[in-house]
Amino acid sequence: MQRPDTTVRESAPDRETLEQQVRTLQERLAFYEGFDRLIQDNVAHARELFRLAAHEREAASTAIDQARHDAGRREAHLRSELELIATDLGQLSQLVEALAGRVARALVEQARQNGLTESALAGMRGEQSLALVVHGVPSAQAALSLQHFVASLPQVADVSAREFVGGVLRLDARVRDRLEVAQFLTWADAQGVEALTERPDVLELVLREHAASPAGA
Repeated sequence: MQRPDTTVRESAPDRETLEQQVRTLQERLAFYEGFDRLIQDNVAHARELFRLAAHEREAASTAIDQARHDAGRREAHLRSELELIATDLGQLSQLVEALAGRVARALVEQARQNGLTESALAGMRGEQSLALVVHGVPSAQAALSLQHFVASLPQVADVSAREFVGGVLRLDARVRDRLEVAQFLTWADAQGVEALTERPDVLELVLREHAASPAGA
């Protein structure tokens, strides 16, 4: 008696199911393999990035150290230059002070010699110095007029104005003979004249205002 071929008919669907499962598993395996490669690529890329970052950090640290070293060297060189300049300035200052002292001493010596020379010449001409001080001079115009008047006196060889402040006129004169107070009464702007000091080297006068004339005189 012949057996029916039921095993073949029943195994065909099972085989298709198994093949479908195998294909599904293969697809998953391919997906996981691709995902694993992606992860490995990312890990390798990250590892390269870390390596580059470490290299850059090391290079930056080296550059910073070199920059600090160069800055320190430049600072030391600049400090040395400034110290040298300060030393040169100190020596120059001492030299200037020494030269200024020599110039001052030379000027004093020259002034002293000139003073002695003028005094000697004045003595040879029979002249002497006279300080003329006049109080109560009303204006600068009157002071200039009085200076011109003194220069015109026969005893006066030379006269120069020292100062005119607060109505006080000071003149330096070289005279051949003694000035008389009465001579100042001949000045065009003469008012009352009174002598405060009369010495061979100093003549101090004060100008007095004229008393007001009576009405109708």
